[in-house]
Amino acid sequence: EYNSSTKEIRMGVVEELQRRQRVLTSKQNENALLERQAKKEEDLLLKSAEEMQISKEGLEFLEEVANSRRGSMKGKIESVLTEALQLVYGDSRSIEMSYTVKNNRSHLAFEIVKQTPGGEVRRNLDGTGTGLGVSDTVSVPLRLLVLLGSKQSARVCVLDECYKHMNVERVPVVTQFLRVLTERLGMQVILVSHHESVRGEADASFEVKEGKESSIVRRM
Repeated sequence: EYNSSTKEIRMGVVEELQRRQRVLTSKQNENALLERQAKKEEDLLLKSAEEMQISKEGLEFLEEVANSRRGSMKGKIESVLTEALQLVYGDSRSIEMSYTVKNNRSHLAFEIVKQTPGGEVRRNLDGTGTGLGVSDTVSVPLRLLVLLGSKQSARVCVLDECYKHMNVERVPVVTQFLRVLTERLGMQVILVSHHESVRGEADASFEVKEGKESSIVRRM
């Protein structure tokens, strides 16, 4: 009886040890799986961090290129617009551009700078406070520059009544500058205007009159 009881106790101990061994093995397997998952997650995090760093560096590089390109274009545009403004209104006026970024979008502003005996006067080119058709004078070459910088292959620009708010005596001067500028840029301009003075600078001019049933186009 003693031997039998001792044997049962031993068997019970062995079974308990085996059970605990199985539990331990199971826990070890679970820990190993968790470690592999943790290592995988860590690798993904490291990879994401590297990609984010690359993206950040790429964006910084693109921003530097954009700023450099923008600065170069800024000088060229200011030069052309200032030339147009000074041709019509004299050397006292010039154009300056400025860029601002709001809500991840670039905004462009133009200022007319006038040198006076009392100091420098600045006005935004928004059509208010400039007078004398200054906005129209600047908008003519600006439209050509925008077209030239677009992705369109055709270099043909239609200007419809671009002298609408300009003083009559200044129209011939702006037209002359427009011709010089289009030749320099290699562009063709089709100009629609009620001003007779523009004909002198045109390669070809046409007169449109309203007939009884249709418009009549006659070459001048």
